[in-house]
Amino acid sequence: MKQRTNFFISIVSLFTGGILYILFRGNTHLGKLFTQFSPIISFRTYLKPLASNLLRFHLPDFLWCLSLGCGLQAVLRLEKRNILLCGFGAFLCGAIWEYMQLLGVISGTGDFWDVVSYFLAGALCTIINLKETKK
Repeated sequence: MKQRTNFFISIVSLFTGGILYILFRGNTHLGKLFTQFSPIISFRTYLKPLASNLLRFHLPDFLWCLSLGCGLQAVLRLEKRNILLCGFGAFLCGAIWEYMQLLGVISGTGDFWDVVSYFLAGALCTIINLKETKK
């Protein structure tokens, strides 16, 4: 059951984060793939007033970090004493990514709030897996 739950959360989080990028971030590589579809362009125009920084930037990062943590747990099937490794590993990957952006090694802004969202996603991943382990 735990492996299925993690796999489901991982896929849904990855898909939802991708949809948010497609809808709100037309200037990214993923967003540019859909610039030829007129329904997406009109939908972006319609949604533009609703696009807060949380929805455009931080929520997709949160979802992708959650996807990574739960995906790692689904694949590795760690025991209860090692569950923290998946959540921490996902957080660490995100934090390193943001630090590399801050240093200019990769493109991006290196945002503190993205690191906070990675931390929260790693913590949620750990909580979900601890609760699933108790069942």
